[in-house]
Amino acid sequence: MLSEEDVQSNSYAGRTPAVNEQPDLLGEDCDEIHLGNEDTPPSKLRLNLSNVNAEPAVINSIEDHDNYSSNHDDNHYAQISPEFTPSNFKVTIREFEKRGDGMNAYIVYKLETEVSGVVGYIKKQYETWRRFSDFLGLHGKIVEKYLAKGIVIPQPPEKSISALTKTKTNSDPAMSREVGIQRARQLERYIGRLIQHPRMKNDCDVRDFLTIETDLPKAVQTATLSSFGVKKIFKNFQDVFSKMAFHMEEGDRWFEQVQSQIDELDEALRKLYSVTEALVAARREMSTSEEQLSKALSMLAACEESTSLSRAISALTDTTESVATAWGKQAEIDNAKFSEPIYEYIMLISGLKDVFGERVRAWQQWQDAQQTLARKRDQKTKIDLSAGGRNEKSDQLKVEIEETVQKMDQLEQHFGELSKAIREEVQRFETERKHDMKKILIEYMESTYNTYAEMLQHWEKFEPIAQNIQV
Repeated sequence: MLSEEDVQSNSYAGRTPAVNEQPDLLGEDCDEIHLGNEDTPPSKLRLNLSNVNAEPAVINSIEDHDNYSSNHDDNHYAQISPEFTPSNFKVTIREFEKRGDGMNAYIVYKLETEVSGVVGYIKKQYETWRRFSDFLGLHGKIVEKYLAKGIVIPQPPEKSISALTKTKTNSDPAMSREVGIQRARQLERYIGRLIQHPRMKNDCDVRDFLTIETDLPKAVQTATLSSFGVKKIFKNFQDVFSKMAFHMEEGDRWFEQVQSQIDELDEALRKLYSVTEALVAARREMSTSEEQLSKALSMLAACEESTSLSRAISALTDTTESVATAWGKQAEIDNAKFSEPIYEYIMLISGLKDVFGERVRAWQQWQDAQQTLARKRDQKTKIDLSAGGRNEKSDQLKVEIEETVQKMDQLEQHFGELSKAIREEVQRFETERKHDMKKILIEYMESTYNTYAEMLQHWEKFEPIAQNIQV
């Protein structure tokens, strides 16, 4: 825990007691715990995480925070989630279909929802059809409501020009099916992330999205060059210039270390994703090469005069064809269960960085209010000295100063509450990440083992035939 000297060194920590005395805008009573220890060096990122026996009072990393929370009965963490109740909530996308022709063509996906124990859901099963733009419209509503509150919002699949072209201009059903299958997996993971969150799963827009059987109003802000998209780009430029003009001196060591760890994790996952993409491409190339080898061997067996040798080559043809099929299946498994989940986490980290950006914006607004207050007080002092006493303009400035003080206190309160909410979101992210990474790696190893075992069986079956070749 920060010492008294550390607390006084923070640019905003000195006003923390006043912040905690005001009502919590998030609707929960909670205390703030200062995380950090300047005597302890920043922890390095470990992808293979294990329990750390740290003293409860020394918290300077994400793992230490998890241990602290689990070893204390009193909850000193920002609780913005409702109390846990046994529930079942699962959304699957198993079917999709192409509707319309030509440039008006689009794909709709069938969402099958199984739910129990969640407030607002009357039935246990729902079935709805949604198009991709509906998902983007839902995401826009979720961002508008929850990003400013420090909630990490999962990112939907990005709009793909190639997928759009295959859907609208390609008449081959196989092409449209390939696009639909991949997009269905991505959308299922996205909606699954939403309903995992204790706050967003009870959101009215999410509930309507999953339960209303009729078509939703067409989203008008999903086009790449829509006014919403232009505003988002303009906002990103504004954020860049604001960070240049108001550089935030981070006073909370915990936030400083967490952001460093998140950056390291992001870089590591991007490198891993690049390798998995190359791995999938290599397996597909192996499948294609084995298939071509099988065809060449088949032609050779047809013109071979030796009966035993022709029989062996024919058996080798069947073996290489089976191996080609195994490589193709493994490539699809690696893409669906290894490469795509890794990319999903890269996008989730992007959502985590967005909430850190919201915290910086909240700090900048607070600092701007402080500067405005200082400027107005200076103006009032000059007017009082020049006029020799109070006048109408001085009284007006006094009212403005009181309003600015009130606004500054509200912004300070919002900054404190936002920091608490982000701490909880980071804890949730780490807990889910450990579980998900374990699942991803185990599934990858199991599928790879099964594929090699299957290929070994094919070659063992071919071995006695090769031994009996008579020349």
